[in-house]
Amino acid sequence: MNDPVAEARRWRTALLALVALSAVVALHQAFFLPWTLTAAPFTIQDDARQFLAWMHRIGGTGANDDLIADYWFNVAPKPYALLYGAAAAVGLDPLLFHRLLPVPLLVLSSIFAWRVALRLAGAPFPAFVAAALLLAFLVHEDSIFSATPRAFSMPLFLVFLDMLMRGRAAPAVASLAALAAIYPTSAILGFTMLGLSKIRLQPTPGIDLSRSAVLTVASAAGAIVASALVLGPSGTDWGPTLTLAEARSLPNLMEPAGRSTLVNPRGDIGWVCNQRMGFVPEVVPCWPSLPLAPLPNILLLLPLVVLAVRAARGNGWLDPCGWNRIYLWALVAAAFWYPVAIAAAFQLHLPSRYAQRLLGPLEWLAIGQILGLWLARMRLRDGRTGGAAMTALGIGLVALFATPLPGYRRPEDPAAFRLLNAQPPQTRIAGLSADLDFVPALLGLATLATVEHAIPFHRGYGAQIEDRLAISLAALSSPDPAAAAAFLDVTRTDILLMDRALLEEGRLAAGYARVHPELARDAALRFAGGATALQRAWAGCELPGTGAVVLLDASCLRARLSPPAPAAPPSSRR
Repeated sequence: MNDPVAEARRWRTALLALVALSAVVALHQAFFLPWTLTAAPFTIQDDARQFLAWMHRIGGTGANDDLIADYWFNVAPKPYALLYGAAAAVGLDPLLFHRLLPVPLLVLSSIFAWRVALRLAGAPFPAFVAAALLLAFLVHEDSIFSATPRAFSMPLFLVFLDMLMRGRAAPAVASLAALAAIYPTSAILGFTMLGLSKIRLQPTPGIDLSRSAVLTVASAAGAIVASALVLGPSGTDWGPTLTLAEARSLPNLMEPAGRSTLVNPRGDIGWVCNQRMGFVPEVVPCWPSLPLAPLPNILLLLPLVVLAVRAARGNGWLDPCGWNRIYLWALVAAAFWYPVAIAAAFQLHLPSRYAQRLLGPLEWLAIGQILGLWLARMRLRDGRTGGAAMTALGIGLVALFATPLPGYRRPEDPAAFRLLNAQPPQTRIAGLSADLDFVPALLGLATLATVEHAIPFHRGYGAQIEDRLAISLAALSSPDPAAAAAFLDVTRTDILLMDRALLEEGRLAAGYARVHPELARDAALRFAGGATALQRAWAGCELPGTGAVVLLDASCLRARLSPPAPAAPPSSRR
């Protein structure tokens, strides 16, 4: 007879081995060029380019007068900032820490995914399948690897779910308080699920109004409010939050290929399938090139819906422990808060965060639970067929965990970044290049504006960044030398960072068209025609040693762009 404890240990070990495989592959991508042992020091996760824009201030090397760093520091949750500060205090550079942090977060997720799945499935093998599919989703969805506030969302939420299912009130409340300080939307959803857990559907409908139940819910509400108010992000210094009506006037939001698009490939707001507005988890990307993406995403959610409906009706073989009600609570919580977030857009964060952030991982937990229980029954009925299915499952899981998608990015011209890294901390950078997106976080230098940081949801910040991008496009593509020189003077630019392909061939980085499509088109046409004052003046002002990117000394450019002062007329002698 199999020892249940030993069997559970074996499957839990197999799960941790799969996660360790993903962690090793991700760490390789974080520190080396892919498939080589060549170190890549200027590697950073895609979203971390925003959230780490202020991190150089921890060591006192970041620029003081910097709009981008000021904003991202202001919206960073205090515990998140303190965590990076504590790492720096023990000698871990913030950029190094951000590449290491996903590993403990993955371990935490693995431990509690296993505990939750075991509660749901009631047996080690189906629990392994359920937890493995949930974690496979997490390593292909880059939240944890971002090491931003959303990286903590699912690990802490799994802690909450485990404590809720075990009836551990105090740890459940504590996990909600931690979520409220770092990622409030998940705390709101968790609190709603906690409240729904006090509603009994079977065998006799009713509400648990016992003293302990009321005290738990009240404590959770108080902890969430206090934690969010005291420790949560602010953002209030940056003007009002964008409204949905205002968003409709911004190409950045209302073009299918916009930087922060809210619409589907047809140009309609993507209520079903959209990374920022959609309700259905976006497993198949809702790109303009994939107009049928909503269909598979809807189908992937159906197992969760089925388990939620079965939980409302009563137990079955798919619900051996009676805990499928967590799917029901999750579905109800998402269905309630999603329209609230739309009505209050964007004061309560993006609407999708009230659906996709919760339902995305849980849909794979549900798929894994059904698959695991079905395979377990198949193995009992037909060992040969079950063995073949198990082999296929093993190969598929190894392939999934061996191919994580952490979303690490690198500038196109590392040599240029080595030169910039040697500049004084108060150096100011401007220009037109996709590599500008990396400067704030990697180097801590004040940067006028970048496409990556053109996030419009706080209008006091978003409007400034969009204006700066517009001014950069207009002035740097102007045929008038005085306009280009005035731009350098007004912005107090020290170094201009430009794509060589733009100066020599007129190829403007695609990102600018995602924010200002018409201005970008006009600027690209002027550069392509060789008609800009900058193209006539830049030769001889380039810092040596760069490749795809050109670093131009602003003082040299000013001298070339500004006409020489007229000579004084010779004095006449009588």
